[in-house]
Amino acid sequence: AKAAATATPAPTPSKAAPVETYTMDKADRQLSGSFASNRGKLPAPITGPYLIVSHYGRYVVMRGVQLDNKGIDLQGRPGAQAQAVFDGKVAAVFQLNGLFNVLVRHGAYISVYCNLSRATVKAGDAVKTRQPLGKVFSNPAEGGRTVLHFQLRKETQKLDPEGWIAR
Repeated sequence: AKAAATATPAPTPSKAAPVETYTMDKADRQLSGSFASNRGKLPAPITGPYLIVSHYGRYVVMRGVQLDNKGIDLQGRPGAQAQAVFDGKVAAVFQLNGLFNVLVRHGAYISVYCNLSRATVKAGDAVKTRQPLGKVFSNPAEGGRTVLHFQLRKETQKLDPEGWIAR
């Protein structure tokens, strides 16, 4: 008796996972261009006097210990507010470990404000440059130390915020 031949189906070509991109309309493209042209001219993301206490990127904290900061940390005075660095639209407001984070979209660019004790905006709100977004948390366990963590991205690419903020 002959064995029946079984046909093995040809493997279907696998497709690469789609890359998530943000589809921009004309207004968003203009906003992106405006944002990019303001590199080095953006206001600080925190109100009042501040000091950058942690810089962007990898650095050695102590021998054998390396950290990778995805943004910068700005220490301000108790009562300081996070403020929008440019016109945009609030993309998200969420809580992490009891503190608020606010993401603002400026076309293809996104500014991220973390470590807020409260947020004064909600997703979908249009914001203007220097508009308060929320109060920066003052840590009573550290004598009221008030530190805003700020990130800047172009889509998913992390950017060093220091090169964008006016000094």
